Amino acid sequence: MEDWAEDATRALLTCLEQQRYLQQKVTDLESRSRRNNVRVFGVAEGEEGDSTMQFIVNIIKSELTMLRDVDLKIQRAHRSLAPRPPTGAHPRPIIVNFQEFSTKEMVLREAWKKGKILVGNRALHFDHDYASEIVKKRKEYNDIKKALKERGIRFQTPYTRMRIHWDSGVRTYDSAQEARRDLKKRGFQIEDPVATEGDSILEKQLEKQLEKQLEKQLGWKLAANLRERSSTAAQRAREKLLGFQRKQGGIRIWVVSCTA
Repeated sequence: MEDWAEDATRALLTCLEQQRYLQQKVTDLESRSRRNNVRVFGVAEGEEGDSTMQFIVNIIKSELTMLRDVDLKIQRAHRSLAPRPPTGAHPRPIIVNFQEFSTKEMVLREAWKKGKILVGNRALHFDHDYASEIVKKRKEYNDIKKALKERGIRFQTPYTRMRIHWDSGVRTYDSAQEARRDLKKRGFQIEDPVATEGDSILEKQLEKQLEKQLEKQLGWKLAANLRERSSTAAQRAREKLLGFQRKQGGIRIWVVSCTA
């Protein structure tokens, strides 16, 4: 029973690690497929008329003077694939796909340089088209951004990081949790969210729960050195996770584990 509990726990921890790795790969692939996209926020529903593409071309040509003579080579332009919001709610962003990455970067650079772009009484905002997992990580910085804006401290959020321009120098943080800890040390009043790092935090919490369960059932802690030591039970777990091969009637059948 003890061997089975250890094997099952190790298998589950390995699956969690593999799932995290695969999620990172999927997010990377999704991000690469969106490299040539720009999201335009703030355009009222229906304001684009019959042609969203022509509406975006007109906005770029009229508001970004440096691009008036540039062939934008826009391939597609449409609202994000979400239900139409009710009256008074925030409009769905418009996703614009450029044929060339360099043109997309040029549009973003000029839009950010100009700052405020007005269409009627609405301000438009141009940004990268991030993958959903990246959007979640970027939202984790929202309370930190608010606190920094209140004190007039300059900051940037490149991808999933945050760069803050302190009086003592520029510092880059790899996660919202790291930035939040440092701001607290500097006297900022920021509350910790329930899950500051998204799904990865939940996975780490699950790992801790599993370790506590093993400690309770078997009377020992799953310490770091336990992961490295060679034991009969650990060897069996690794062998099971690698999968096994069977032969039936000359046909090979593979049973692949979560580590395959």
